[in-house]
Amino acid sequence: MSIIGYPETETQRVSLNEDEVIENFAELIKRSEKARTNQNLRSVISKLEENIRENEKYIIKMFLVNNKTGSMINSDNAPNISFRVDTINNIFDSIVQSIIGLGLSVEQTEQIFFNAGVRCGENFGRTFSTYLETYMEDFEDEDEKIREWCLFDSSVGWGKLSYDAFEKAVLITNNFQTKKLDGEYPKDCHFFKGYITGVLSKISGERIKTVSCPNANRCPKRSDCRECFIKIN
Repeated sequence: MSIIGYPETETQRVSLNEDEVIENFAELIKRSEKARTNQNLRSVISKLEENIRENEKYIIKMFLVNNKTGSMINSDNAPNISFRVDTINNIFDSIVQSIIGLGLSVEQTEQIFFNAGVRCGENFGRTFSTYLETYMEDFEDEDEKIREWCLFDSSVGWGKLSYDAFEKAVLITNNFQTKKLDGEYPKDCHFFKGYITGVLSKISGERIKTVSCPNANRCPKRSDCRECFIKIN
């Protein structure tokens, strides 16, 4: 179980105290004991997460961990794996250094990470569409689907995602690819751009070709801004 904290906004007036969170978790355990199958248990977890996230600045994100097999299952029935932010950024930085060491340019390296993000995003976009159909109410409006995806991925440590329908942009507060690593910013941030492109291509009614950062002054790597502004092209 992971507890993810978000900065409180003016609109968040209702907050669960610790006793209420414990009561909700106790209710989960009570219901899980009655669940006859793993599928029922996953449904219970999904519903509990849904009920809590609407009125609490902390989201309780739960996984089923099988101690015998070492597998961790999310509420959408998908196997998961957990990384520290500095671990995944170290992995990406090592790959960047290796690719450039082989003679490829910075632009070619960026394209490799972008393409990798697109593939991951497309795969998740298909899975997420199935998740909406299975566990959530029907979403006919494309903007609502995008907002639901932003809410979902905001609970797994990528950063706080939100969607601006007027600007046609995804905003990311505390983007994990802007976290300093040994005093320096990670060398790549194109993986996340590709991921956004891939997800939106599958859950949006429009074919998303690419995304961009139109204002370098708002980049957290170049300014005091904590928010990435990713324009959908």
